Amino acid sequence: MTAPATTTAPPLDRPPRNRYLQALTTAKARFGLTLVLLMVAIGVLGPLLLSYGPEQQSGSALTAPGGGHPLGTDEVGRDILARVLHGIRTDLVITLVAVPIAAVLGTALGLVGVLSRLLAAAVQRLFDVLLGVPVIILGVGLALAAGAGVRAIIVAVVLATLPTFGRQAHSAVNSQLGREYVTAAVVIGTPRRKILSRHVLPNVVDGMVALAAVSMATAVTIEGGLSVMGLGVVPPQPSLGSMIRDGSPYLFDQPQYALVPVTVVVLLVLGYTLLADALNAAVLRK
Repeated sequence: MTAPATTTAPPLDRPPRNRYLQALTTAKARFGLTLVLLMVAIGVLGPLLLSYGPEQQSGSALTAPGGGHPLGTDEVGRDILARVLHGIRTDLVITLVAVPIAAVLGTALGLVGVLSRLLAAAVQRLFDVLLGVPVIILGVGLALAAGAGVRAIIVAVVLATLPTFGRQAHSAVNSQLGREYVTAAVVIGTPRRKILSRHVLPNVVDGMVALAAVSMATAVTIEGGLSVMGLGVVPPQPSLGSMIRDGSPYLFDQPQYALVPVTVVVLLVLGYTLLADALNAAVLRK
């Protein structure tokens, strides 16, 4: 008597997690990761090594580098290095708070298409509206409604990046539902909830990883742009964007005042972008 044939669920068709680790071994990814970790270490540990706080005023304004102030002082006598270090910390807080919120909300909204086509259409129209509003206009509206500051920038970053996560999730779900392994799972009677949680959602998460790194670079540029326009972090709290704005009138007398924050922003954006490229290559490599 032959044993009855057993039917098993098809293998999960998604890239293994070690591909992310392999992606981080490339030269591009190592350089990007080094830049990001360096900025994180400087922002977290740097302020602890200084005797001056970011809002503490010395006796002299716009002094040249030296004399206890490696980057000199600003127009009211505050240590520029201390403010740059705390500005890095401010930007890191904004990215690490805003991007995960945008990723969770955007992914959740993108997945409602599985439940209802009507809800999916409504959500897509919401994404169209958010994508159609320039970030600057969005920042102006938030500043007028709730006042400028870190919270306003976080909300602006969330609203600016949320549609991208939502559309990515919606597209990933639709592409996975038509795959053969999902069809096979349905044929053998696998519950829809199990198909979504064990087969479809992991593929959606894979696409979110690289998108999160891109969104972090976007968050840094949004903070810089809004703060340069006076719609971001409120003085005397430092941020990289506000320092670029405040230091630009003294570009020829004290070039380090504005150029050092600009350099930090460029390095942060470059680091996040290189990481995103490497992770995206790992996701696409089947």
